[in-house]
Amino acid sequence: MKLKTKVSVILIFLVIAVCSLFAACKIGGKTWQEILGDAQYQYITYYAAGGTFNNNKVVKDIYYSADTPTVDDFDAINQSVTRTDWLFKSWYYVELDEDGNPVFETEEDRANGNPVLTDREVQFPLILEKGEHLYLGATWAHDYKLKYFLYDSDDITIEVEEDEEGENGETIEVKRKVTVKEGEVITERNFGTVSSLSVSYSNLPATVTDATLLEYYVLNEDNEYVPFTGTSVRKPDVYDENDPDPYVAVYCKFISGIWDMVRTASDVRTMYQQLATGNHYYITQDIDCSTNTALTMKAGNINCIIEGNGHTISNQKFQANNIQNGTTYSVFGNITKDTQIKDITFENFEATVSLRSGARVDVYLFSHGMEEGAVLQNVTFNNSSLIISALPSTASINNIPKTDGGYQTDGWLFGEGNYDGLDYKNLTLSIDGQTDIKNKEN
Repeated sequence: MKLKTKVSVILIFLVIAVCSLFAACKIGGKTWQEILGDAQYQYITYYAAGGTFNNNKVVKDIYYSADTPTVDDFDAINQSVTRTDWLFKSWYYVELDEDGNPVFETEEDRANGNPVLTDREVQFPLILEKGEHLYLGATWAHDYKLKYFLYDSDDITIEVEEDEEGENGETIEVKRKVTVKEGEVITERNFGTVSSLSVSYSNLPATVTDATLLEYYVLNEDNEYVPFTGTSVRKPDVYDENDPDPYVAVYCKFISGIWDMVRTASDVRTMYQQLATGNHYYITQDIDCSTNTALTMKAGNINCIIEGNGHTISNQKFQANNIQNGTTYSVFGNITKDTQIKDITFENFEATVSLRSGARVDVYLFSHGMEEGAVLQNVTFNNSSLIISALPSTASINNIPKTDGGYQTDGWLFGEGNYDGLDYKNLTLSIDGQTDIKNKEN
């Protein structure tokens, strides 16, 4: 076989192989095989104009058969083009030179897929004629952000994550600490396509290392800072296209130190169940606990700091059921030396106790002891009661002994320790039909 004939045969087989290879590949809604078999095709070149497509490219060519609407591929293109901190707006026709080629202001714009756009917005679906080639560019609107500003607080330290280039050119994620001052942005979140973003005390998208979030504020119509009472922030309905940085502001007030914030009745329940863990609790407001179920009275030590800030916790119930021989119970247990409870009122507490037959126990209302070094400062305990009903004849309470004249009721409020920092009034003991009331003597 002659060399020329051999080359021709080889080329034919190569063409067949290439066509077979791409027969199943699609461009737009058509396979290569379908398009090559139909010379009447058209295509659109899409420029991301500052963004990228899903494959991180800035230019995308989509082929269509002639006279076929492009609406399906148009929807797919819209979903595939993205730009950080921007929202896709619409497609506009690209400015063309006298030779019909796209116009770019700089070579950098050409490389970035950012052509000069006309003021003609594209109306879809399009139906192109045979051999027609369109050039379209994306337009963008600034994405609204929810920005969190530091307000009425000392400087705080936040932890931020950043991407850095490693020794071998790889991307590595590093953390570093940044100081944020009064009036500066702590962090921000994009609204994207949603109309509102949730705001809660647990979703501040920044790690603050030396302080605790106390309160959110917003500006009212009179430009005054007022506490934020909602659960979400809405994006403005009117968009200013000339605003280079559109955002909605929330202002964050922090307090120094790491605290467990107590804002709700549920938080009170959690605090009480963890009083022995050494945690620091910060009461933010008056809290009514009437919706809480009864909590189990303390049999052991507590070790905590409670900063009441002048607030009142009220209407919490407690219980100790069928307690056994040799045990001791009270609402606040044994207050150890590292415990501090300050500036708080406990109101309308009710503690109900029942004993096993034959049990000899100790039962107090407020506390069954306080170690030297513990602090009670401006603590008030009012209108509360200890109820011990249906006491078995074989059971006894060591600190409330029974004599022929009834129960001796001097020692049921608290045990040993210095309780000078505790103010109290109208505290009631009800035991086996007998009542005693205690008020602090001035």
